[in-house]
Order: sequence, then C-alpha cells, then structure tokens
Amino acid sequence: MKMTYILPALVAGTISFHAGASEDISQAQIRELVGAGEILPLEQILERFPPKTYGKLLDLEVERSDGVIIYEFEFLRADGLVLEVEVDASDGSILGQEVED
Repeated sequence: MKMTYILPALVAGTISFHAGASEDISQAQIRELVGAGEILPLEQILERFPPKTYGKLLDLEVERSDGVIIYEFEFLRADGLVLEVEVDASDGSILGQEVED
C-alpha cells in the first residue's frame, strides 16, 4: 500500500493515517457540530473534490481521532484505483491521502 502525506507535520503535532484510537460520530452529532460551527458541512467539503478529478465517491466515514474530527472519503478514480482521502472537518485541510493497490 502506497501512502502519501500532504501536510506531514504542519497540523497541530503530527497526524498520521490510522494513528491512535478513533471513534465514529453519529449523524446527530455531525448536525450539532455543523450547527455550532465546529466543523464544515459535508457539502462544502465535497465541493473541493470534483468527480471529474477525484472520481466517484464510494464511501464516507466521519470519525474523531486524537481529538480531531475527520471526514474520510474513498473515491473510485477513472483508472480503476481507489483513492482514500482524510480531511480535517474543522477547516477542510487535507491531512493525508493514499491510493489503494
């Protein structure tokens, strides 16, 4: 599995793919966090990943990892590979991405 980090150590300490314990966040919690302005709405984040460039959205998970709320996307690219992208839900910055072989 090949892993490429976009912002290796620039995000409050070091956030790495699949590091530390994580917990899933419910839809109700997501709505509360968006309403409180703590995280960006999913629609606003997805605008940054146009299907023409990233491919078809296959899966989405929202989780809290080491105190950071993360949108985790899986896209099916035109070349048939799956791209996994982790995004900081509070500001939309890409934390990391990897292409699954």
